[in-house]
Amino acid sequence: MCDTGVQPPLAVVVPGSPVITQFQCIVEGTNWIVPLGFAPESIVVFLTFPTLLNPGTALGIYLAREDDRAFAYVGHLSNTAPSAILRVPSTFINIDSPVRVLLGVSTEREVDIANLDDATKQQQEQDRAATKLALSERLAEDLYNFVTSYGRVVPAEQNDGKSEEAVFLPMSFVDRWRERVMKRMRKELAFWS
Repeated sequence: MCDTGVQPPLAVVVPGSPVITQFQCIVEGTNWIVPLGFAPESIVVFLTFPTLLNPGTALGIYLAREDDRAFAYVGHLSNTAPSAILRVPSTFINIDSPVRVLLGVSTEREVDIANLDDATKQQQEQDRAATKLALSERLAEDLYNFVTSYGRVVPAEQNDGKSEEAVFLPMSFVDRWRERVMKRMRKELAFWS
């Protein structure tokens, strides 16, 4: 049973919303949750009590979709890191259909949090690399399609075994492609997805 008066020693700021200090207790003194509404791009969390957390402990910060409550670690607070700006993972952000999220807080050992931090950083680096690769592939495909749709193919010389077909394209067409891509990126947030 949870004492509703016992709150975690932290506050949450979601851009454009009031500071959140009231949480629902899940496990007395160790676990709390609070709905954040639609997933923002980032949140700010900070310790509020002037007293320190118990030595060797930290507060793990987690996010979950309201519909499945599968929590994912996003960061932590500790006596040595009393505040943080946390980016919401892209899995929680959907342009077409906004996702409602919950923030979870858990009192944990600092050693366990350090392991979560390392694993999260590695996963974020892998995700960034995969995103860059996907964006590069999409960009290259778009350029290829543009060039082949406007280019003029000049056949290779028949008596030259090393020559290949070539596409000649005025530079103004490449400028036009760049302008078109930039315009689409600004207008259509989901252009690259």
